[in-house]
Amino acid sequence: MSLLRDFDLIANITAPAPAVPLIEGVELPANPYSKDSPVQSSSIDLRIGNIYLPGVKEKDLGGAQNPKSDHVLKTGETAVVTTKETLHLPGNIAALGYPPSRVSFKGLLMTNPGHVDPGYEGVMRFTVINMAKDPYSLERGREIVTLLLFSMDRSAQSDWHQRNPGGSSLPSQASISRLSRDFVDVEKRAKDQGLRVSAWFATGLALVAAFLSLVSSGHLFHNAEIEDLKKKQEIVEYDLKNRVDVERKLQDFDNRLKELQQAISEQKKAQNARKTARNGSGQQP
Repeated sequence: MSLLRDFDLIANITAPAPAVPLIEGVELPANPYSKDSPVQSSSIDLRIGNIYLPGVKEKDLGGAQNPKSDHVLKTGETAVVTTKETLHLPGNIAALGYPPSRVSFKGLLMTNPGHVDPGYEGVMRFTVINMAKDPYSLERGREIVTLLLFSMDRSAQSDWHQRNPGGSSLPSQASISRLSRDFVDVEKRAKDQGLRVSAWFATGLALVAAFLSLVSSGHLFHNAEIEDLKKKQEIVEYDLKNRVDVERKLQDFDNRLKELQQAISEQKKAQNARKTARNGSGQQP
């Protein structure tokens, strides 16, 4: 078995009719050996063709009968994409597919790249999930998979086409609908956490207000401590907006408020005890 090199791939793609290329629909630049070429030293990049969305009705935009050409994939969301190019592999050519590093490094997870059997004919299709914190833009014509092609010493005894005489098919509505639109339930978890955070934060703000009122009237704490608490409050508000370790920050904030409440209670008791002692001795309060 040998890995096809750039010369072999380009020669095959550019061969005149009636020759059938291994991969149909590849667009080569003026210099097919340049950095911008989809054909690299021993691989070829395939691009996004159609985009299908779970949870969409069959005839609606994104459904099996009405695919999209572009879509912004939010964190945790899934989609099914097919390649713009079509494979026509003979019985002695196999392939391996991988997401390009420039795609995977941006947080796009491809769940089913891998081996393509000899004799396969049709587009490739993938389920993709955005695992990054930022949205990922899916666009027709954008690279989605890097393919390595191997030439075998002999053709397979029974290749993919012989085993599947009906050929490959595009994603069906049933297969798309089996997927969850929000792979990790980001939206639901955000709503649930938002309710918890709102309750915690409302309680925290009420305690802060009560504490500041006591401080301003009774001078129980130094100004430095007040400023420190205000800074902590500002940090929590910032984290709320950015959803960065919200629960941990609020827990720390809540613990600090409980400590301050305890200190206030103890100082008030001490203050009342001193007043009682002075009144008992006949001194003016």
